[in-house]
Amino acid sequence: VTEEYARDSFENLLFSVCRFYEVVGRYPESITVVSFSFKKERFETLHRAALRWPSEKFHYVGVDVDEHPLPREVYEAEKRNSLVHFKKDPYGCFGALAQKKAARNPFRKQIPYPKGCPAMQPIFEYCGESLYEGPLPWTSN
Repeated sequence: VTEEYARDSFENLLFSVCRFYEVVGRYPESITVVSFSFKKERFETLHRAALRWPSEKFHYVGVDVDEHPLPREVYEAEKRNSLVHFKKDPYGCFGALAQKKAARNPFRKQIPYPKGCPAMQPIFEYCGESLYEGPLPWTSN
């Protein structure tokens, strides 16, 4: 199953949970993200927390292109271009993150979510600098 509409890494995680529900009929019991090693902090700390996914049910597998470690500059660019922004704007609604999303959707393609997972609608609509505190299908409140 693929998810084709995400415009940033948080949306990739959020939309994938919704897409899983659409196809399987339930929310995942756990999430494993496989991506570049330098994105680990962004996913494990920031995006997982923004989604309020339990840390014990979230796993990150960092991979690199080859056996050589990535240059330090890659990690510095990750911090400067992503981590700093997502720490202030966990849902990518404002400033640089919103501009980046708009640029990644030049034809203004409509995103079909959360039609297939209505219990997630509030987090799809939420834009705030603090974490969403309302109910979610995988939380106890």
